Amino acid sequence: MDPATIIEVINWIAPPICRYWKYHRKFNEILSSLESMREDLSIRMENIELRLNVELRYHKVPNKEVESWLRKAKKIFEETQRIEDKFSKGNYFLRGWRGKLVDEKIQEVKGVYDQGVFPDGLTIDAPDDIGLPLPTSEMVGEVSVKEKIWKHLIDDEVRKIGVCGMGGVGKTTIMKHIHNQLLEERNKFDKLIWAIVSKEYDVVKLQQDIATALGEDLSKQNDKTTRAAVLQKMLKGIKRYVLILDDVWKKISLEEVGIPEPTVMDGCKLVLTTRSTEVARSMGCEVIKVEPLSEMEAFNLFLSKVGFELLRVPTLQSTLKLIVNQCGGLPLAIVTLASSMKGEPDVHIWGNALNELKARIGSVEDMVDEVLERLKFSYDRLRDPKIKHCFLYCALYPEDFAIDKEELIEYWIVEGFIDELESRKAMYNKGRANLKRLEENCLLESVDDEKCVKMHDLVRDMALYITSQSPRYLVKAGMQLRELPTEHEWTEDLQKVSLMRNDISKFRLDMTLLKFTALSTLLLQDNEYLREIDDSVFTLMIELKVLDLSGCRRIRNLPNSISSLVKLTALLLNGCSDLQHVPSLAKLVALKKLDLGQTGITAIPDGLEMLVHLRYLDLYAYGIKEMPAGILPKLFRVQYLRLDNAVAEAEEVSRLSKLECLGIRFRNLQEYHIYFSLKQQRCLNYYSFNSVGFDYYFIEGRRGKAVGIGGLTNFGDSIKIPTDIQTLFIDRCDDLRSVSDISSLKDATDWRQCWIYWCKQMEYFYYLSSHTTALQTLEFLFLERFDNLIAILGEEIDGAKSTLPTPITPGIFSCLKTIEIGNCPKLKRLFPPKLLRNLQNLEEIGVWSCSGLVEIVEASSDEEEEDKEASKNSVKLSLPNLRSIDLRSLPELRGFCKSCYAIRCDSLRSIYIEGCPKLKTISPLFPQPDNGQPFPPASLKRLIVRPKEWWNSLEWDHPNTKNVLERFLEYSS
Repeated sequence: MDPATIIEVINWIAPPICRYWKYHRKFNEILSSLESMREDLSIRMENIELRLNVELRYHKVPNKEVESWLRKAKKIFEETQRIEDKFSKGNYFLRGWRGKLVDEKIQEVKGVYDQGVFPDGLTIDAPDDIGLPLPTSEMVGEVSVKEKIWKHLIDDEVRKIGVCGMGGVGKTTIMKHIHNQLLEERNKFDKLIWAIVSKEYDVVKLQQDIATALGEDLSKQNDKTTRAAVLQKMLKGIKRYVLILDDVWKKISLEEVGIPEPTVMDGCKLVLTTRSTEVARSMGCEVIKVEPLSEMEAFNLFLSKVGFELLRVPTLQSTLKLIVNQCGGLPLAIVTLASSMKGEPDVHIWGNALNELKARIGSVEDMVDEVLERLKFSYDRLRDPKIKHCFLYCALYPEDFAIDKEELIEYWIVEGFIDELESRKAMYNKGRANLKRLEENCLLESVDDEKCVKMHDLVRDMALYITSQSPRYLVKAGMQLRELPTEHEWTEDLQKVSLMRNDISKFRLDMTLLKFTALSTLLLQDNEYLREIDDSVFTLMIELKVLDLSGCRRIRNLPNSISSLVKLTALLLNGCSDLQHVPSLAKLVALKKLDLGQTGITAIPDGLEMLVHLRYLDLYAYGIKEMPAGILPKLFRVQYLRLDNAVAEAEEVSRLSKLECLGIRFRNLQEYHIYFSLKQQRCLNYYSFNSVGFDYYFIEGRRGKAVGIGGLTNFGDSIKIPTDIQTLFIDRCDDLRSVSDISSLKDATDWRQCWIYWCKQMEYFYYLSSHTTALQTLEFLFLERFDNLIAILGEEIDGAKSTLPTPITPGIFSCLKTIEIGNCPKLKRLFPPKLLRNLQNLEEIGVWSCSGLVEIVEASSDEEEEDKEASKNSVKLSLPNLRSIDLRSLPELRGFCKSCYAIRCDSLRSIYIEGCPKLKTISPLFPQPDNGQPFPPASLKRLIVRPKEWWNSLEWDHPNTKNVLERFLEYSS
């Protein structure tokens, strides 16, 4: 070889060899530097979290930048820990390569460490919301009572009001209506606080509930006295408030809780609802009694629920009136009875119902029992024993608890209340039908946007009244118990025991001769202090079918006696993070559901291969890295499988013909295609590619089918997206130019959510020259960290690109509710004006750290020319459902739109603007009516700006606009 060539080669390879030799030679020193840098980062994180916790006590909320930094710091802290663990005992010959990786990680940690300085502070003032509206039913016959309460709230004479009346008479309903009316008349009080006390009164829970209503947290205060002092300081910091304590059963010491005595000087009021006038008087309240409905009011309420058409049936009216009289004027009893009999035209059935009611009420002497018997009539009308069991199961939860619907249905399935059908989907549909029937009969009510159900406290009393006899339940849920119920409560005929959400630390029963031969269900979930379960306990419960220890995070080992529960169908251990060992499962052949998600176990439990009846298997445990070969094919009935971190053979998973829901990571594209080809795509619920992992949790029935793609190249036909995908995640796919490059996405029929991060080459989210059907169902769009994103929508024809595609198909983005975009420096404008016509369902806009953004709505020169004769404030654009605008760190933002158009936003509730120094006007959001006077949307609640000087520098189309908006203004600092 030519000497000159040799020298050139040496010059070319020598520098990298020298660098790698340096990394090899100084490997231990570099690794030590990483450890030191990690410790520095840990100290800074700890200091910031301590400061943050202190500042949050004073009606503050965290700065978004601080929250983002903490997430980033925690992530890199965990990454460095894994690197140290992995590289500290490594191959000698790989030290050079590993040293380079460690050095790069040091620079990354240093970068994050340097960012952890916040000269503007860690928190901002919390939005000063007076409160949120409460869901309520119609109010009948209590108008005069409501007026009395309202009068006492408004005048200065009465400081404490006690709303009294028997259970089910409507006390809570009245107060909910008053609460919501006070929300509308904001000038009356500065804060409304609603807290439920309940029969099982616990001072610690009440303290936390009040603090939560104030946006504060008392969980770090250990004793009641300190908590009371902190809570009192919080309440005294509010000028005028109304505190409503619902369902008070006994006298409460305000001093013990931390509630200041309301005075004329502070303008505060205390209202409590109670069944006892004695309780109200003992607390110094002005007593207002809620009486049962009159005969006429009761009859009208009954007819409104059961149907006025029954009046057309001859001879039935007199029977109906007698039945209503048996309800004692109690709205709850009337509504539940009417709901259970709705649509019944048979006179004989109504006559029988009247006789039943008379017999029930006549057989008891106690007023409380009379009410329960009235409600029990509606329960008996359910007829179907399995639906009755479904209803009674809800009583196992704590009082006033919002029960997640999906969780409840899951319990009904494992309990056998829902017949086994051909698929989980079919069983869920049956469960939803049962829920609907219970809601229609007013035995359950939907809350939290229809995601949960609640039992009225009196309806729950009725359920417990039934389960005190047959079937026998022992329910001590959510009562902050530190010890088990007393021995005499553990009777042999118990069928279900619920001790969930308590503070029990030991489970030990000293009853050597007693056996619970009827006990099928034991619910111990969320006893986070539970450490010890005596091994003899489960030898007494040989018939046990459902055992729930979920959320008992301090349990390290399960008793070996669990291995003998041969009739067990569900073993639920999700969230037992300290759990290290599970005894052999070999004998638990009846098991249908095994949930080991988020446990600390590091190995597959012994005997798993014997569980041939298993339908549900969750092994999402960080310590489990591999599913041994040969096990999965034996679990051929599995419908739900979540492995995530555990590597499994794709061929073995593909043989599970019953699969409907799968959570797993793929090692390569070949594996992906194997999974995709599974029968009818039924198991596609979650995907993640290659080395990039996701921390998202997917629960069947909520997010639906989701695909996560990370670190992948070569898009196009290589990626197969199921047609019924609902959620798409894309992360660090540098070759992706546009989501429309994924050709199979064009066939998506129910695409709801899209989250995309760190795609360096992406210039447009979607090319409209591609098939756009998929965009017509999209509801949520999140885009973050795109170095080259020019516009959301683009057009590409014969290689030429355009950011203003015309025309825009009417269906595109017609379902979009939320759009959030951050860290896209080349994005100059958010929407073309013609797209706004499609965004009639848009509710939220959030944009942050887009350094090149100039305006939200792009000016259209042709439209400006068309309308050059239009008056300055003509309303040309409308976003009728827009509720929230959040704009932060947009240094070049000059306006919402350049044109003379105004943007009408009649539903706008919240505006947050920070770090937009060149934004000179927000007038387009507040168009003037024909009379020329400016007005804000009736829905507007708050306008938060930062800094104050920016607000004072704004320009206005009308001089009065600024004055009109001042009352909503809050300065973020």
